[in-house]
Amino acid sequence: MTRSFFPLFAFAVLFFMGAPASSGEDGTQSPALAGKVLRVGVTLDEPFVMKKGEVYEGYCIDLWQALAADLGLKFQYVPYANFAELMKATEKGEVDVNANPVFVTSDRLKHMDFALPFLQGGMQIMIDENRTASFLKLWNGLRNSGHLKIFAIGIAVILMGTLLVTLGERRWNEEFPKDWTNGLAESFYHVMSVAMTGKSNHKQLPGPLGKVMAGIWIAFGVAVVAYITSSITSVMTVNKLHSIINGPQDLPGHKVAALRGSLAEIYCRNSGLDYENFSSIPEAVKALLVHEVDAIVSDAMALQWYDNSHPELPITEVGPIFEKKYYSFALPIGSPLRHDLSTALLKRHESGYCESLRQQYFGNIQ
Repeated sequence: MTRSFFPLFAFAVLFFMGAPASSGEDGTQSPALAGKVLRVGVTLDEPFVMKKGEVYEGYCIDLWQALAADLGLKFQYVPYANFAELMKATEKGEVDVNANPVFVTSDRLKHMDFALPFLQGGMQIMIDENRTASFLKLWNGLRNSGHLKIFAIGIAVILMGTLLVTLGERRWNEEFPKDWTNGLAESFYHVMSVAMTGKSNHKQLPGPLGKVMAGIWIAFGVAVVAYITSSITSVMTVNKLHSIINGPQDLPGHKVAALRGSLAEIYCRNSGLDYENFSSIPEAVKALLVHEVDAIVSDAMALQWYDNSHPELPITEVGPIFEKKYYSFALPIGSPLRHDLSTALLKRHESGYCESLRQQYFGNIQ
């Protein structure tokens, strides 16, 4: 018995203890299903439900078709635009089987039935691995921390110094340009050179007063450079720390993407997160890469599959798998298919087919 099968086997024991029998001991289908063409609801969800041309494929499709063959079931696929619509159709009995992977929860059990779970999964977080602090973030950080006001005062002092140097040079330096445009430009260069480096090839103002003023200006320049460097560094550090997402504990304060109608949406809502709904992972990834959202919360296996299938994209998963639950095929309440489907699933688990299928699609993804 494989490690992944053991918890499902224990779940199956509890499941069948309370399950009403609807078929014989040999697992043949219930008379209520004989000759019926089942409506099997699906919505695209890589790698569980995919479509190539007019043919559906994927983990759940392969598993469902194997079970349908075991039970001799006839069926037709009924496509839905998104997971939320498919779940509503399942609740209303508009489909006989929801062939997408559905997490079993106590709340969902109030509105639908489930066959025996076929896989254990959970949620994980995807981020843009190349995201860096933008100039706008830096500007906002400097503004919010009050540094921009001090920068403005510094600029005003520099402009005032430029004007005073120009006036002094025009009076005492005969070689100084007489037109204001060139004079102000040369004085500004002199002021900035002294402020930034403490050096200038400009002729100094004459007398003791000129030397004192030059010394004061050099000290001011050193202080300005140190302040600008430290303030920008501190703001960039804070921005970087605030932008780090390593797990669910870091999601508050960030805009998060979740698939509409999914368990991730319920998690985001119950956790009080700022989130936006999307119909598919590709749509959510697109929003992530243009910085409309800071992270995606979704099914771990689906995220890792998408990441592995698109190595050209700068995306990665972070943190542990959380909110672990079991996947199952959802059915309308009172479905006569529940016992038959669960029996066939248990046999497929026992034969090793489910583990083989998991390895085929997910490899070592846990």
